[in-house]
Amino acid sequence: MAAFSQRILLKMCPIVGRLHFVNDTQGILCVSFIVAYWLYGVFCNLVIILLPRYYDGLVSGVIIGIYSALGVLTICSLFRASTLNPGRIPPNSESSQADETDWTYCQVCLRTRPPRAHHCRRCRQCVMKMDHHCPWINNCVGEANHWAFYQLLFYAFLLSAMSFIQCLLHWYFFPKCVHCDRTAFYIRHQLGLMYLETTLSFLMFAAMGCMLFGNHLNLILDRTTLDVLHNPYPQDMRVKRTSLEAYADLCGSRSKLTWFCPCGERRTGPMYMQADMV
Repeated sequence: MAAFSQRILLKMCPIVGRLHFVNDTQGILCVSFIVAYWLYGVFCNLVIILLPRYYDGLVSGVIIGIYSALGVLTICSLFRASTLNPGRIPPNSESSQADETDWTYCQVCLRTRPPRAHHCRRCRQCVMKMDHHCPWINNCVGEANHWAFYQLLFYAFLLSAMSFIQCLLHWYFFPKCVHCDRTAFYIRHQLGLMYLETTLSFLMFAAMGCMLFGNHLNLILDRTTLDVLHNPYPQDMRVKRTSLEAYADLCGSRSKLTWFCPCGERRTGPMYMQADMV
């Protein structure tokens, strides 16, 4: 029995360790689009809005530093969410410690799996506590990488909110730049570039805000996206835990400051999963 699906590619990186890639054309195109938009949005905000106003004395270098940091954190979170093992079912999942009455058997993977694990048709493997398969990160969101996905939502929301506010300032508050190179392509065509960036940043801001709110509700209710799809209106809709307990379960038992670091790891999980973490 193969340890991984044939669609999963594993690469060793000297710095971050083992990387987990899903060989799916549709997912690769979606991730490429997200990276292209990130490059476009960061370029427009830095080169067309912030840097010219910095040289004109209208914007502080601190603002540029904050925006640049959010841009780096967002792309790092995307990389982590896309390349982390979401929590595949290990070959030795038939643990003697498991309550086998709650476990099920996957007819596709031919492995026993714990409660709330599901088989992903895109990744072609079962994932522990699977939330959903996200084509925009070309990966499943499951027990082992849900924290990285939530980080991506959080930083993308902050980055898009700051981008949209800066676009509004560009249109309605800032005067025309004085020290910018008016012969540069991006200055001569800034009208079209900024119309597109304003629209995209607003759409991303709204989408990330809705997803953050929905994920927060699911966390405190201890539900996944698949749970919501299978049973949208359960009888028991009471809050199962506090927000702090929910995020501690999501991000692990590390210091709360490290919850915001894309380079961290989730250091908690079932015993049958810890031996297979990447």
